[in-house]
Amino acid sequence: MEANKTFTQMVDFQQVVFNNTFNLMKTFQSQGEALMNLSMDQNPWLPEDGKKLCANWADTCEKGMSNYKDLMDTSFTKAREMFDPQAKPAGEASAKSAKK
Repeated sequence: MEANKTFTQMVDFQQVVFNNTFNLMKTFQSQGEALMNLSMDQNPWLPEDGKKLCANWADTCEKGMSNYKDLMDTSFTKAREMFDPQAKPAGEASAKSAKK
């Protein structure tokens, strides 16, 4: 039983590390997108189709990141449930205790 608890704690730790790294990556992505938009707005020679293409590319990257985050959250939950069927996701447990 102690091994299950240890594994669950390891999964929780890995999820926290992933969330922090993902948030950093998301910040870099949003800063890059803001810089791209600024440079496109200041260049009148760039055709409108090129601006739409860049906006579409940025949206695709954002959707891909969101899908990846959802997939990883699901994977962490399944890994945790393998060893502790009553386990809550790391973020849920702390959020519920903060509400009390």
